[in-house]
Formats: sequence, structure tokens, C-alpha cells
Amino acid sequence: MIDTKGLSLLIQEASALSNKPRWTSQDEKRNAFLLSAISAVKAGATLEEVDTEHLNEIRRANGVEVKVVKSNRREAEVRGWREAAEKSSIERRDMGEGAPMINHIGTYTGLGYFVPTDFFPQVFAAMKAHDALFDAENVTFISSTNGRPLPIPTYDDTEIVASVVSEAGLQSSVDIDATSQTVLGAYSYSTPRFVCSMEALQDTEAGISVIDLFKQFSADRLARGIGADLVTGSGINKPLGLVPAIEALGVTPVVASGSSPNTGGIETGANSLGSADFSAALGNLDRAYFGPKTAWLMNQQTLSKVSGITDKYGNILQLVKYVDGVPTIFGIPVKICPTMDNIGVSNVPVVLGDLSYWATRLVVDGTSGIRVFREAPGLVENGQVAFRTFVRAHGALLYSGVAAQSPFTYIRNFS
Repeated sequence: MIDTKGLSLLIQEASALSNKPRWTSQDEKRNAFLLSAISAVKAGATLEEVDTEHLNEIRRANGVEVKVVKSNRREAEVRGWREAAEKSSIERRDMGEGAPMINHIGTYTGLGYFVPTDFFPQVFAAMKAHDALFDAENVTFISSTNGRPLPIPTYDDTEIVASVVSEAGLQSSVDIDATSQTVLGAYSYSTPRFVCSMEALQDTEAGISVIDLFKQFSADRLARGIGADLVTGSGINKPLGLVPAIEALGVTPVVASGSSPNTGGIETGANSLGSADFSAALGNLDRAYFGPKTAWLMNQQTLSKVSGITDKYGNILQLVKYVDGVPTIFGIPVKICPTMDNIGVSNVPVVLGDLSYWATRLVVDGTSGIRVFREAPGLVENGQVAFRTFVRAHGALLYSGVAAQSPFTYIRNFS
């Protein structure tokens, strides 16, 4: 929520200052502050917070005690959480959680169930930083307010190309090579319970810390739980993950030969990856799928091991090169999926492909939100309350053509 009144005051002062024919050094300093303040308010801060921080910087420079002014916006947020914890009309127990959440998005203290304003956008943004499959810049990302089945057309036309037609020649039409559809639904996920004391919520400053910690807790648990299914899910009561979906297409993997040709050591394809393995995977991917969302997928441990491959003289091979802070292999960016396999016997530690052919769906609907638990064993008698986040998600491969033209390939360690 933007502090529109504060933003208006800042813009008016900046406009008036810009009309002065000559600026003093004080005017220049004030203009610099106004520009930074306008940016901060647009990003979600209040004018009060910006002014307080500015004054605190002056106090610090002069060795004066820093003044802390509570944010009305954060106070309102804490009050909402406090009321949800104290006044929830429906008790949440381990075996009987009551009715699903009703749509109260956009309020901290609506009647019924609890969905804080901006909670899910912040949690989803943190999930994006955790796993590449939650990032709209990497995949086909769908955010919806209902979990109804969503059919998405899929097609493959890489084998049909344009041809020269003479002026008097006959023209013909050819159907798209392969068309089908994938249906995205929604599976329910929940975090473990996050327990805190009622006293922590009574104090505004402590409450802010508890709320921020719960957001991090929710984002991390959801990203790791949903992310694991999006990568390796079996398709039975959960999504069919990316790796099993590629395998189900019948895509022939690159069987790793290992890093010994690079290092001159005794590594094998069962316990290492080498430059030849990545080169072979690159050669297996149809050139039609090289685009802005083409990437290598692996976890951080695999990236670290590949980055450390040496040549026969002990020098770093530099198979992994960083471009503007982004790791790349053969010029293609590496994206981190924490739940990808580690390097190991028969594992699939690396996937290469056009990630626009993978869809991730996150749903915020009537069964999504925060549930409050007060009566569960170990809580009420200790003056504690617990929160739990519920959200629905799904993911699917947007390709159903032949394996030879698949938008993905992968490397499997030797068994």
C-alpha cells in the first residue's frame, strides 16, 4: 500500500524546488533527499518512516541517540495478527480444523478467516528467490484466484519448415506437427505449525519480528515442499514433476562420462560430471528451443562441484563462467533448483531446456490463507498460539510431442 498523501507532499515540494532559478548547497541536498524519499514511498514506505530514518542518520552523525518511531502501517498489521490469534471464533485443532478459508483478501481483520494484506505476494516473492521454478522470468507462471482445471494448449512444430514457392507453383498447407493440451489443476499444501507466545504478539516491536519470521518460515517451507514435487513429483496425488515428465516422454538422457578426461583423475560418470557431459546435452537439445528462457537446472551443490572442476595441471577449468553475476555454462545461464538430485549413482543432477515449456501455477482462493491454532495440545496450556499457511499449487510440462524434438534434455549419472 502506497502512502499517497505523503507521496503527493514530496512531489509538490520537489516541483517547487525545481522552479527555483538558483540552488544553494542546501537546496541540492534537499533535492537529493526528496528524490530518494519519493522512490522509497513508491516502494511502500511511509513519509513518516522516511523522515524518521533521515533524522536518525543526522543523529547518528552527531552521536545523538537514535529515535524509533513506530510505523502506523506495521502497527495495524500487528493488531490484525493479534486479533486473529486472540479472537478467532473457530478454534483450530490438530484433527478438526473447521471450514476452509473464505475470501477475505485485502484486510487484516475481516470477519471469519485470516488473510493479511500483501501476505501472499511477499511469500511468493520469497519463494521465487528460493527456486527458479517459481520465477515468472524463468517459466510460464500462472497465478490464479481459483483452482478450477485450466487446460493449456501444447504443440510441437519444429519439424515443419518454410519452403520456396515459385510464382506459378502450387501451394499446399500442412497441419501443425503435434497438438494437444495439458490440464493444470491445484493440489493443497500447508506449512508445519509456527508456534509463538501470545506475549510476543502483545508487544508491537516483538510482533513485527514474529510476523516477518513467519513470512520467511512460510516461504521457505512452501518453496521446499512444492518445489520438490514440481521437480520430482510422481504424479500420484501430487504433480508429475519436471524430471519424471521428461522421462515419461522417452527422452534419451546423456549418460555421464565424468570429469576424469578433464582432470586426469579417477572420477567416473557415477560420481562426477565433466565438460563432455554438458557439451553432449547441449548437442541433444533442438536448436529451436534456444531462447531467452533456455537454462540449465541444478542445485547449488552440483553447481559448486562443476565450478571446481580442474584441468590436468590443477587449474580451474572455468566451465562455469559468471556474466553480470549469473553463472553460465557454454553461454547458457544456470538456474538453481534446490530439490534437484545431487551428483550420484543413477541420479539426474542436471536438466537443460526451454523453461517456457514448464508451467507453474500458484492459487490463492477460498482454501488458501492462514489458519490459527489455539486449542491444540501443548498450546493453550502454555499460553501459545500457532499459525499455519495453506496454499494450492500445480505444475506441468507444456509439451506432448515426440521425444526427439523435446524442449528438454537431461544428464543422468552412470549406474
